[in-house]
Amino acid sequence: MRHLVTPLLRHSLMPMIVIAQIALACAIVCNALFLLQQRLTPILTPDGVSDPSRIVVAWQVAAKARAWAPPRLLEVQSALRSIPGVSATSVSGSMPMEAVVQMNGDVLADGRSGGSVANAAMYVGNHLLDTLGLQVIAGRSFTADEEALQYLDSGINSDGPAVITRALADRLFPQGDALGKVIRIGTAPDAARRTVVGIVRHLMRNGLSQDNRADIDYSMVFPGLPGNWPLPFFAVRAKPGAEPDQVRHAVKSVIERELGSGMVQGVARYDTYSELRDNMLSAPRAAVYLLAAVSTVVLVITLAGVVGLTTYWVQQRTRQIGVRRALGARRFDILHWLLTENALVASTGVALGMLLAYSINAWLMHHYELARLPASYLPYGAVVLLVLNQLAVLWPAIRASRVSPAVATRSI
Repeated sequence: MRHLVTPLLRHSLMPMIVIAQIALACAIVCNALFLLQQRLTPILTPDGVSDPSRIVVAWQVAAKARAWAPPRLLEVQSALRSIPGVSATSVSGSMPMEAVVQMNGDVLADGRSGGSVANAAMYVGNHLLDTLGLQVIAGRSFTADEEALQYLDSGINSDGPAVITRALADRLFPQGDALGKVIRIGTAPDAARRTVVGIVRHLMRNGLSQDNRADIDYSMVFPGLPGNWPLPFFAVRAKPGAEPDQVRHAVKSVIERELGSGMVQGVARYDTYSELRDNMLSAPRAAVYLLAAVSTVVLVITLAGVVGLTTYWVQQRTRQIGVRRALGARRFDILHWLLTENALVASTGVALGMLLAYSINAWLMHHYELARLPASYLPYGAVVLLVLNQLAVLWPAIRASRVSPAVATRSI
């Protein structure tokens, strides 16, 4: 390698500029790819809800003073069920894709010492499985008696049945024996216990954190009606062929007629589940666009700089290339020489860039509470930079390989 390294050390300005460009680009791209993957996770993850555009959700239905009693909420639910074109209704304490009310907590398999602890979202409501159209892949749905349960509080701290997602079942019961097992809601010895009666394919949590790659599908559904709950959610599923906008207006009319005198005016919202999802994912989607644009700009500027510097470097060595051609070097030899030399320079920049990427991530973790950059992203960013860098210098290298041996004699 000495015949490659010696010219670079003799004229070190150009290689140092290229190394600095690649190192900075590698550091930015590695962290950008990591952040991009984080923001893409909730966008690409199935939420488990079927036909979301046919689900109308009434939320922020806030009580003025005392919360409505469960029997009153059941009367409103009955009125909603009588709307033409409605196939299912639900009253719940929270709803996926809406973060106004979140019921999240640590859960673990009861009776298993040293078992895994997972942070899961919990949804308490009657007929939620049917209204959301969740797909039960194992076990059963809730019975009529279970759906008729009424709690004195949110219902999280009560014993009873539960339907969980497949991801949560695999986390808590890796042997695949989740059905019939008991899950403890919290780590306290006297925590509530829930028996797993069914497993659904997907149900996304409504609390999206910085890094949801692992627990974004950790969710549980409990049957029944929360008591003394000041912010109930009403969900209505329209039948196929029914116009969602008409159902939305009908839901609004029923809610205002039944609860108008006891609810805070002007704050209630009536949206389809699709609109709730779009609103929840608007921030991650904007971050994806921003990170993709930043990464693209950084790569374009870096590659343009590499092409320009390589072209200048080749022009400065035109006579040297001509001498090599006159001494018998083939075009392939010249091309191989320049690409290998560039790979050496780029590898040095990538190595420094990976160290810089880790340092930037440590700084971001300290100041912005971001997750740690996995080591696997460093080689990913390195490979991207190396491949693009080699492609960037391919055309200048091909032009250099076409230099005629006569160039050496004309310059004497």
